[in-house]
Amino acid sequence: MSNLYMRKTTFLVGGREITDPLTIKFSVPFGDDEKVDTIDIQVYNLKDDTINAIATNQVAILSAGYVDESGVIFSGTLKKKETKWEGLDKVTTFKCIDCSLDYTKTVIKRTYGRNTTASLILRELARDAGLAIGDIDLPVDFIYRSGKALNGKIKFLVSEIAKDCEAKLHINKGRIYVRDRVKGDNLGLDISKETGLIDEPEEVEEEVKDEKGSKLKNDKKKIKGYKIKVLLNHRITTDVIIKLTSRKVSGVFRVSKGEHKGDTSGQEYYTECEVVPV
Repeated sequence: MSNLYMRKTTFLVGGREITDPLTIKFSVPFGDDEKVDTIDIQVYNLKDDTINAIATNQVAILSAGYVDESGVIFSGTLKKKETKWEGLDKVTTFKCIDCSLDYTKTVIKRTYGRNTTASLILRELARDAGLAIGDIDLPVDFIYRSGKALNGKIKFLVSEIAKDCEAKLHINKGRIYVRDRVKGDNLGLDISKETGLIDEPEEVEEEVKDEKGSKLKNDKKKIKGYKIKVLLNHRITTDVIIKLTSRKVSGVFRVSKGEHKGDTSGQEYYTECEVVPV
């Protein structure tokens, strides 16, 4: 990877593009559970006109990487903004979520007739929430033989239906994924020292959950995986399949969770994640 240390960070929000030479700090968590991820993006010394022109509930997109290799690490919605002074610096914090506000707030009251499939309901709820569909590939496409009455917030309804289908649910970059717990996306991504791996992978244990999302009896069964740290890589995200090669570890793994962290004026600029065997 050439130009490895020539970082490139761009924050698009409210139709405004924020980039160098302004200092941008960010923390972008991701994971394969149904929790809505909240991220903080801090921008130093923005002009008041720019701050005032940016309204909440607008699309927010953060891209990061290097001159030769950058891409979107977050796509979602601006939920809140606040500006405070830290010494001589004016710091504006943009609090964003990786879905639409409709997904977290909209209440649906709707009744489906007999023999309606879960996949049909999930697709319509995604549409109602303004979410693109990343993948709906259900282990069991549950059929509601007596029909199905919906009454509640979309995020809770989707979670309920995912459990009926023995599927895991997560939101990533404004897209909804409802699928088998072990399924991933093979992008042909090789991770090694030559492609940005920092230090040797650290062995970790991840608790296994059953298809209904509850912990197994006595919490005894765990999967051994690894915690890895690499130079910031926008391709690494939830459920991506990677080929990991290091001095002590070699194999194919699925990313279960992690975080992109960066500071355009400091040393911090990396991706840290946990991976489990495929």
